[in-house]
Amino acid sequence: MAQHPQNASEIEHLIRLSAASRSRLSLEAAALRQRFDVPRRALHSLRSHPLAWLGGSVATGLAATFLFRRKPAPPPPAAKPRRGLHLVLGSLALTALRPTVKAWLIVQLKQFLAAHLQAHAASHPVSNNPGRAKLRGPI
Repeated sequence: MAQHPQNASEIEHLIRLSAASRSRLSLEAAALRQRFDVPRRALHSLRSHPLAWLGGSVATGLAATFLFRRKPAPPPPAAKPRRGLHLVLGSLALTALRPTVKAWLIVQLKQFLAAHLQAHAASHPVSNNPGRAKLRGPI
């Protein structure tokens, strides 16, 4: 089969066009690989603009500090004024005497109630009526 010269030139043109397209696609693929290689881009940016990265990190740290700051703790309570020696000794004496005072008050209360009951019993004699013995009245 013989080829026409017009077909041959068209085929060579298509071959050159596909070679150019392949080279263009390989360049675009390399550019895309470079564009999506984030660690390498970040390292390149850090090396080319170190002061900008330092300023950005300081600004971010300050912003985080102000945004996430805790409320200040309340001030500690004021110290209690020191008591004198006489107040401390008085407090210790009252603490030591408390059981004794309690026992004395109980004895005094018992004596008062016994005397009160005897006086009440003397003023209200018990009758000899057996039915009335159950209804003696308040004691």
